[in-house]
Amino acid sequence: MAKEEEVKELKEEIELLDDMLSALVELLEEKGVLKYEEWEEKIKERIKESEKLNGI
Repeated sequence: MAKEEEVKELKEEIELLDDMLSALVELLEEKGVLKYEEWEEKIKERIKESEKLNGI
């Protein structure tokens, strides 16, 4: 498989996962399970944890 094709497939997969995640968060928000702000804060926490573990 050509490099360009691999990059295209990865891009499409990332876009699909992004759409799926956004839909899930919207559903949780609609049901009152999660607020967007809480989700953003959790993402920031995970990024910080990951950076610490990877020594960034």
